[in-house]
Amino acid sequence: MSNKPHNTSPNIKKKKPESLLEKVGVKYFNSLSKHVQADREVHLEDIPSDKVLQVVANNISIAAIIIAFLVGALTTIPAVIFEMYLRDEFSTLNYYLFLSAITLVFLIIEVGILYWIAMRSAYTLAYMMGYDEKSQDNLPPEYDVNKMMVRSALELDDPTVEYLGINPHKHVSKKWLVLTALLYKAKIILTSIVIKLIFQKIAARYGLRVSFVWIAIPVTAIWDAVVMHYVIKDARLRLFGYHLSKYITEEVFSDELLNSYSPHVREGMIRAVSTIMTFSGSFHPNNMILLIRLSQNFNIDKNSDYDDLEKLLEHLKEASSQEQHLLKILAGITAGFDGKITKAEKSALLKIFNEEDACYMNFTQALQAYLLHNRLHKSASFCKEALLKRKESI
Repeated sequence: MSNKPHNTSPNIKKKKPESLLEKVGVKYFNSLSKHVQADREVHLEDIPSDKVLQVVANNISIAAIIIAFLVGALTTIPAVIFEMYLRDEFSTLNYYLFLSAITLVFLIIEVGILYWIAMRSAYTLAYMMGYDEKSQDNLPPEYDVNKMMVRSALELDDPTVEYLGINPHKHVSKKWLVLTALLYKAKIILTSIVIKLIFQKIAARYGLRVSFVWIAIPVTAIWDAVVMHYVIKDARLRLFGYHLSKYITEEVFSDELLNSYSPHVREGMIRAVSTIMTFSGSFHPNNMILLIRLSQNFNIDKNSDYDDLEKLLEHLKEASSQEQHLLKILAGITAGFDGKITKAEKSALLKIFNEEDACYMNFTQALQAYLLHNRLHKSASFCKEALLKRKESI
């Protein structure tokens, strides 16, 4: 029985309420699992092996991609047929009215089916890894597995929250944030409309309706398949991050090990995760969950300048050789946790790693590769070995 301290009510504030789409998605996701009951909490050893994960996850992904491709193709055909064979039957005004109506109706059908496929696929992935909504730990509700999966499946942005005074957006332009948010939310809907209109305009301008209009079908199908690929990839990465952060904070950092850390080291660990989170420029749940679980272990709940790079560098100078190794490994884990390393993150990492940048950067990139290739258990053992290894032996 663990005696680690946990804050049951983390000091976290959500800046925006849940959208209607997210609420509907969560309700549907929960309905899928209402007959599933876990008799115990899920740990890493309860999850299938990496070989099984790779086969099943790839099969789920391939099936979803194929269906998305077919959906994109089939829902584009009616507008193409109307353009090809019925255009001359209507006046210009009526033609565009009917074409707009057909496009809108089948666009709604297309997006609805894509969302449904994504939700079912995300749930299947979660179920394969032992999901049970009733066995959540002390994480805030924003980071329950069901909500993370729903946001991934429905292409919703992650909640902007206030936690320990950390702001992952402080190095990002507000104008850029607005632009990327709009593009993110419009990824499926606007691109589908734009693709159709572009090919219709090309066809009308050059009088090549037969050769060009039909191209809209495979192009839309390919786009939907690509979007679905990234949706499933993100859902899988979020699940891995959820379980890996739990393994690190509850099983790698044993009670004995936690008790051996001085307040200076504990603060440094929070700073290492917070600083890299800030340079990632996002509220990715993998990093947020890792930070929340660490702060719960250390009973840290007061706001501070934990995301200040210069303060972290000062912390490293004052730390012992072994403590520096621990903080650098944590920074690397945080950077690799969300599946990508931004230019800002890399720049910060090079300063943190200092003259040992090649060794620690290799660790960070290797962890990222393991996560992206469905190797959860390998990622876990890799992190454990690095966190517990003596610096002199790396």
